[in-house]
Amino acid sequence: MKGISFYTSISVIVAALAGATPTRAADSSALDGRVINTNGLAVSGATVSIFYAVPRDGKTLLCPTCYPDVGKTTTTDPLGNFKITGVNSDLKFRLLVTAPGYRPEFIKNVDPFFSSALAKLGRLKIAEGPLPQRVIGKLLDPEGKPVSRAALTVEATRYGNGTSYGSGSGRVDSLAVTDDKGEFFLDCTRETTAIGVTIEPPALAKRRLWLDVGKAHLIRLKTGVTVTGRVMQDGVGVEGVGISMRAQRDDAGLSLQGFDIGTDSDGRFTETHIPADTLFYLFTPMKEVRDLGLILSAQSVATAADGSKLDVGDLKLQPGYSIRGRVILSDGKEVPPKTRIYLYTTDVAGDSQDHGIRPDGGFQFTTLPPGRVDMSIRIKGYHVSSRNPNKDWLNDGRLLGRVEGNIKDFVIIFDPGDSRGREVGPRNGEDQPREKPLQGAKL
Repeated sequence: MKGISFYTSISVIVAALAGATPTRAADSSALDGRVINTNGLAVSGATVSIFYAVPRDGKTLLCPTCYPDVGKTTTTDPLGNFKITGVNSDLKFRLLVTAPGYRPEFIKNVDPFFSSALAKLGRLKIAEGPLPQRVIGKLLDPEGKPVSRAALTVEATRYGNGTSYGSGSGRVDSLAVTDDKGEFFLDCTRETTAIGVTIEPPALAKRRLWLDVGKAHLIRLKTGVTVTGRVMQDGVGVEGVGISMRAQRDDAGLSLQGFDIGTDSDGRFTETHIPADTLFYLFTPMKEVRDLGLILSAQSVATAADGSKLDVGDLKLQPGYSIRGRVILSDGKEVPPKTRIYLYTTDVAGDSQDHGIRPDGGFQFTTLPPGRVDMSIRIKGYHVSSRNPNKDWLNDGRLLGRVEGNIKDFVIIFDPGDSRGREVGPRNGEDQPREKPLQGAKL
């Protein structure tokens, strides 16, 4: 593993070039931009590549890393400028920028119809550590060839007797990218013993695993499984429905996700490069079917061996439930502007919605599946009143319960002040009423 060339991460701020406004590009089949550092100086020799693509309009019917444009690469000139030509002008792109000494990151939603993008690079947080503080690795495809331009996102870190989840631990940079030899490394702080990463390679199956610090790892990736099906309503295929798959959580409470596809004119979908031998939830995200008023509740599917195919058959959409409610401040004041309310489904798929609350306190959620939900709302200077039957007594600002049908007048009352020391929770074991049907507070 000697002499590994690695791609260091970048903090990317995407914006129109100074003084520019979004206009149709003169060359609509090219992506161009400029790369500078945090001091405003040009970064020459940075590598810019297309990581994935999605249609500008409508749902993608193809794996985002499977479009022909994915993998096209260029480097910045002495002024930091770059240009990738000959791209499909019907697509939007996510670009990956890497440069020695900087942190890799993505430039999102790059559109050949709009003006150039600016990438601003930040230096590595941790660099040039000794071998005992490095994670070194190489990725190989099923044929034993190196996998370049694969992203490794740090999801967790182990240190001493603890584990930290998320990418912001400060113990390791959050992203690494493999070079042309399929190699990568990440420097870690002294107390770090292992890192949990999600590997996202082009046109191969994602993989999540723990990598020990101070060791070299040879990681073989797989092609994955192809999952097909058809979304139906009243015996007819439904076009343009978004289908998501999310791996059921592992022992660490994490799940592989980001497997999203749309249905074609006949309601059929094909998800490729899905990890093999894995249990998944397959569902329609609530936000994707809001206008339809119909949902596909999460169902469990299991993939088999690598390279196999799984046909889940006809999937029937059903009417979703709705919650129409009001937030009321007990002192008679209006709900502050820009207040939002969030709803999470907690049974299986972990889906979510959020909405702004009207000045009169009104809000509405639609296309909800049956089952447990977690509702969250914060209003400065107020707390959830004890008059709310579904109050979460352990976490202020939350309500817990079950959706078992349409709810027409779900009232949430907030009282002034901090709840700490003011109210005593129930003594009947319902301090977190997850199994209790959602009920509005009585005025």
